[in-house]
Amino acid sequence: MEPKRLYLRPLAPYEDRLLNALAFFRTKRKPTTQAHHCLSMYLRQSEERIMSEVGFYAHSCGVPSMEFLELLYSDPDKAESMIENSVGSGVKEAFDDERDTEPEAPGVEL
Repeated sequence: MEPKRLYLRPLAPYEDRLLNALAFFRTKRKPTTQAHHCLSMYLRQSEERIMSEVGFYAHSCGVPSMEFLELLYSDPDKAESMIENSVGSGVKEAFDDERDTEPEAPGVEL
């Protein structure tokens, strides 16, 4: 499968300045190139944590971790459906920042 193009919102002013400083000190790279390297580095450093989560859901769905990782990449809707069927609720609903609804049960107000 061909990677989908990734578009990011602009960084907050402080982080934008940090990125530009880092790019400057890394052989004066373009900030977009430096941002690409920063994201790649973060993902490599976070692999164990990310794969632990993938493994949890893969196990609950009865699928090998690497196979589930590929499914998340190629067909995230199918992966979400499998998670909903295996654990009784989906991941998207827990992290959907687009929703603006009140919880059905009492919870912690932040």
